[in-house]
Amino acid sequence: MVRSNGVRLFYSIARRSTTSVYARVPGGGAYRKFNTGICNNSRVLGNSSSTTNVYSRLPGALSSNWTAVRSIHATASMAARDYYETLGVSRNASASEIKKAYYGLAKKLHPDTNKNDPEAEKKFQEVSKAYEVLKDEEKRQQYDEVGHAAFEEQGSGFPNDFRNPFKDIFDDNIFNMFRQNFGGQDIKVPLELSFMEAVQGCAKTVTFQAAVACEACGGSGVPPGTRPESCKRCKGSGMTFMQTGPFRMQTTCSQCGGSGKSYTRLCNSCNGKRVKFGMKSVKLDVMPGVDDNETIRVYGSGGADPDGNQPGDLYVTIKVREDPVFRRDGADIHVDAVLSITQAILGGTIQVPTLTGDVVLKVRAGTQPGQKVVLKKKGIKTRNSYTFGDQYVHFNVSIPTNLTQRQRELIEEFSKEEQGEYVKREAAGAS
Repeated sequence: MVRSNGVRLFYSIARRSTTSVYARVPGGGAYRKFNTGICNNSRVLGNSSSTTNVYSRLPGALSSNWTAVRSIHATASMAARDYYETLGVSRNASASEIKKAYYGLAKKLHPDTNKNDPEAEKKFQEVSKAYEVLKDEEKRQQYDEVGHAAFEEQGSGFPNDFRNPFKDIFDDNIFNMFRQNFGGQDIKVPLELSFMEAVQGCAKTVTFQAAVACEACGGSGVPPGTRPESCKRCKGSGMTFMQTGPFRMQTTCSQCGGSGKSYTRLCNSCNGKRVKFGMKSVKLDVMPGVDDNETIRVYGSGGADPDGNQPGDLYVTIKVREDPVFRRDGADIHVDAVLSITQAILGGTIQVPTLTGDVVLKVRAGTQPGQKVVLKKKGIKTRNSYTFGDQYVHFNVSIPTNLTQRQRELIEEFSKEEQGEYVKREAAGAS
């Protein structure tokens, strides 16, 4: 007999698949785990103390082509954790507490932000499923009444950790609910500061474009006073189901987003999106000692969340303008001081700028160009401590280019004296 193309495709996929799936054993009433390798010869049913060979044919069209034998293990899959335990809330938690816990876990466990953690998606699915039940008052009441095991039995055809091995055949978008973004959008903006503003700290207001709650509808997405109706697609359950042979899968309703409610009228201003792009201003307290290219994170000050729960964060990147006097190296600062030739030779005093004002600095006689002195604790205050950096004063000597006649005569006389001393030292050394 010639097999159909669909049968051959199913057979090829099933042979290659090593993923365990779940099906209900006829007459048993409980879930049993079996491997999808259709052509294996020996199969075992039972627990560790008893084993029996069981042979069964695939249902429907497949049974007319193969006498396929499966490996069925009598040990049922472990039930998922209690929904309240999954979300980390108590049984008397309010709706807002449940929602807050869910959004915090969803953002933490989302697969897109945990690409190196293979368990993240599984945990994310558990959290999402728990929230789908507990956020709905009717479902939550039913869950509390019948208990976790009974609710799982009547609410879904598969255990909580089911992963469809044939999703490419049935529907490539069935798990799109796990790829959605949660909360508002994070915003990144630059902020330019002067050197002294960065060193001493300041208060600034940053203005940027971001998603903000729609003023016309107050962020509800519908005109004020509009009453919701039961979603026609999911009939108010918030979930849609798909049955393919023995497989039964459920996913969040794409029409109502899992709320189970729909509206006949939407806000004309935001078209039901509940947020609009607009200008937003945030006051920012810049701590003393912030440095160039540092980023300040302001929690909850980014784009608005359409659900009104988890707004995005604001990331402010600091850009510090160069200062004509001070140079920075961590908590230390550097300045240049120019000496006249006589100050360098004879010494004296000069005024040096610091972060707190000018100070008088004594210059030693014979100071050389490039020499430096250190002013202890005149630098920048170290954040999260009470210590300060140092200030380094670098000396440069200014050589005059225009001399008066008297200055030239004095310099020439000094030169003769210097040469005479040099000759005497040479003669003394020769003798």
